[in-house]
Amino acid sequence: MGKKPSKGAFEVGTAREIDAVDYRTLERQVSSLLEDENDFIANTANFAAFVFHEIPAVNWAGFYFPEAGGLVLGPFGGRPACTRLPRGRGVCNAAFGSGRTVIVDDVLACADHIACDSSSRSEIAVPLMLDRTAIGVFDVDSPIASRFTQRDARGLERLVERLLERTPFPDRYKVSRGEATHIKERIDIHTCRNHHVVLRYLVDEIAKAASDPASIAAYLTRLRSILLAHLNIEDNWLYPQLARSPNSTVRHKAERYTREMGGLRDVFAALWERWGDPGAIEGAPEAWQWDWQPFERALSARMDAEDNDLYAAAEAATAETT
Repeated sequence: MGKKPSKGAFEVGTAREIDAVDYRTLERQVSSLLEDENDFIANTANFAAFVFHEIPAVNWAGFYFPEAGGLVLGPFGGRPACTRLPRGRGVCNAAFGSGRTVIVDDVLACADHIACDSSSRSEIAVPLMLDRTAIGVFDVDSPIASRFTQRDARGLERLVERLLERTPFPDRYKVSRGEATHIKERIDIHTCRNHHVVLRYLVDEIAKAASDPASIAAYLTRLRSILLAHLNIEDNWLYPQLARSPNSTVRHKAERYTREMGGLRDVFAALWERWGDPGAIEGAPEAWQWDWQPFERALSARMDAEDNDLYAAAEAATAETT
């Protein structure tokens, strides 16, 4: 590895530098870096420093690990960060709870984001998966909006896999699969309930701004960020997980919701395709309302049903087993 100049508060890479990141080469380099060492602290510290210095347009890179009440800060590169992230809040908890990589294009539009550095604009959080159970999160921030793509997600996931192959993690981060499932269900239900609060607020603001199409467009952009994150957790992990619940009531409800509540993502995608461009709503406000109102009713009905029926049943079942 060649020596690179030290970063200051952050080093902004050009679009060409960002696109040119060779993750296969970085895999070989990180494997070499960790090859002769198996100490947990040494390897996670070097890994965080490696990503911070080798990937352009990054202003923080580091680990969070599970502790009572949420996640606690581990080794990192960059400015001092939030020491503890309360359970169920923030991007890292979303990745830890779902076991899936989470990308946030604009942290300022993400109501659930926990701000540690005001210069950060976008974020990617990669869960550390061991035996299909999350044992931590590797988090990377950038001062550039929409910095991270699915290509970065795949690349960082491979780097994390090399770390896990070469590093024995402390037993305190490992939980049984059954315990991990209950923890993830509780975190995801709590996160989804919080998403509902924000989504209802944005729906109300869109209604109040009926005579101000420019404001509607801004609220719609914020709603899109929250809604896509919400549906990613709910449709891709929470519904399928609850459909495998040992509690028959929860299992049957989740199966029914999967059948009846699907399709909302596609409906919103069509709505966004027509009305997401700047000036689209201002140019045809009546047509916008004609498209928006059926979607708003479907979204509100789904949130009400989940809060009062599916989530309530799942929480009651979890309380009985803990």
